[in-house]
Amino acid sequence: MNKKGFTLIELIATIVIMALILIMVMPSIRALRNNSEKKQYEYYGDSLIEASKIYVNKEGEDITSLGTLDFIGCVDITYQDLIDSDLIKPFTDENIDCSNASIRYTKEKKKESYSINLICKDISSNKEVYNVNNIPNTTCTVTAY
Repeated sequence: MNKKGFTLIELIATIVIMALILIMVMPSIRALRNNSEKKQYEYYGDSLIEASKIYVNKEGEDITSLGTLDFIGCVDITYQDLIDSDLIKPFTDENIDCSNASIRYTKEKKKESYSINLICKDISSNKEVYNVNNIPNTTCTVTAY
């Protein structure tokens, strides 16, 4: 007799093997998905820093109230400053708000640095989905040298 099909035992064994493979793979898929979402915010933060560099060069002497580029200290650049200068576009995910971002430009005599504070929240739940804060809680001051 020629059987052309699977027995019930073979089908159950195949389903069990597939379920075990799925159970082992799901954490990796979830981690990959979470990592790609995190990268999205990191890239946006990088673009904010790059836009801030352009903003500082564009503003020149007007970046501070001193009216000179010869200063020591720091200047806070807001998300809205970058939007108004048409250097960035708002974050594109409709349920995520990253508009509280700020960048601190710090200048010493021969050294410049940029620090970022980027907090992104889910609008519907008001839950933070990304948070990086590299700006210390000190006020910015500038002095001429």
